[in-house]
Amino acid sequence: MEKMLENGLLDTLIQKIVDEVIRRIKNQPKKAVVFFTGATIGFKDSMDSLLKLQKDGWQLKVVLSDDGMKVLNPAAIQKELSLDVIYHSGNIKSQKELYGSADMFVIATMSVNTAAKLAVGITDTVLLSLVNHGFMAGTPVVAAINACDPDDHQRAKLGMGKSSPKYREMLNNNIATLRDFGMKLVSGKDLYATCIGDPPAEASDLIVKKTDKSVRKEPVVNNQTLPVNQGECVIDKKVVSRVDILKAQGSNVIKIPAGSILTGYAADAAKEFGLQIIRI
Repeated sequence: MEKMLENGLLDTLIQKIVDEVIRRIKNQPKKAVVFFTGATIGFKDSMDSLLKLQKDGWQLKVVLSDDGMKVLNPAAIQKELSLDVIYHSGNIKSQKELYGSADMFVIATMSVNTAAKLAVGITDTVLLSLVNHGFMAGTPVVAAINACDPDDHQRAKLGMGKSSPKYREMLNNNIATLRDFGMKLVSGKDLYATCIGDPPAEASDLIVKKTDKSVRKEPVVNNQTLPVNQGECVIDKKVVSRVDILKAQGSNVIKIPAGSILTGYAADAAKEFGLQIIRI
């Protein structure tokens, strides 16, 4: 009887120890390496997301590219995020000190140049080398694509939204390639939700259903948006942008391929005009 009691107490003690270890592991603060390139579009939204992560207890190490050191204000970033140091190519002695314990890499502003280089595997800077390490080591990489999205509304306001369709297609293909690499690409305002594991609203409240049924499509000419039936159209593209949605706003339903990327700004435009997105 006493033996059974001792065994029972021992089992209870072991379980309490296990529970405490699990609790401490779960409560360990997340660690992220944050990268800023020389891009400025979406900067404020990304900073707001980073402050929310810090409020949740995340520990951030911030790396600025050489262009970021010139274009942005490193001292202001350091002060706002209450950091001891801002890392850059001139003071990084060992890359391992940055990525060694990182749970996640966050590219807070990704320039067109950075997206293009990452898409073809160029790692000729410290920042690109670190992100490449994330790819190779399987570290989750989340990036704000405001600055490399050719259809970003702020870019249009700055007078830089007039590029040719072919040039926009090239930039969107870079974004699609990075997503194929496993990167989570979102707008700066969605960085926080994505980092903590909540999907952006676009995924759940805009795409209302999926179907495997075949749908009649008109031939696609130069990736243009073409009507199928009255009130609906098909956009047969790898990346569906805000411009594509604006062209199709006369429809009630927009059908896109199951594997297509719907950019955040395209999702916003669809919401604005009350359009239904269906993946086919």
